[in-house]
Amino acid sequence: MTTKKTTKKKLPTMKDIWETLSKINVNEYLQKKGDFDYLPWGDAWAIMMEHYPDTTFENHLNDNGYPCFCDPQGRGMVRVTVTVCGYSHTEDYMVTNYSNKVIQDPDPSQVNNCLKRALVKCLAYFGLGSYLYNQLDMLEDDATDEPVEFEPATEEQITIIKAEIAFSDNDKLEEQLVKWAGLKKDDSIENISFEKAEQLVDKYSAKA
Repeated sequence: MTTKKTTKKKLPTMKDIWETLSKINVNEYLQKKGDFDYLPWGDAWAIMMEHYPDTTFENHLNDNGYPCFCDPQGRGMVRVTVTVCGYSHTEDYMVTNYSNKVIQDPDPSQVNNCLKRALVKCLAYFGLGSYLYNQLDMLEDDATDEPVEFEPATEEQITIIKAEIAFSDNDKLEEQLVKWAGLKKDDSIENISFEKAEQLVDKYSAKA
């Protein structure tokens, strides 16, 4: 009696997965919203199912069972993990609009859109459409580096800022504010706009 020998199928390595997916040209699927070209999640998922049908993903939930994590200012972040052939990548993705600007207090539709963007970015870590992010990251950097304009502070607002400094119980706060505002050593708190000073006071308080 002979026993038929079964051979176990060898799983692909991360290198195998990358080499397969990074060679796929996804340009025919690209759509444009705002300033950016993007790969729709449905097309990205269809390509993954064609090549690696055991691919799974997880939307991480906060303590309330909702797939969005918010900071004290109400800015949201989503987290998605994709697993392919036992290998996983996780992406933390700020909830932004189609101009790549951060959204405060995002609604469920905005959260869902960014979950799908995070999913596609996770797939790029495995190689699918990875070449798109070289261009996108450069555009994101340009958007981030745009200077923010503030209205100059009034005398009354400066008084409020100085009161905050006086009651902060820390004589180095003004020095910190000047430093964070990028001012010269001999500049004073009057040279910092009210809005920016308030942000810096909050930032300092969070660190203290």
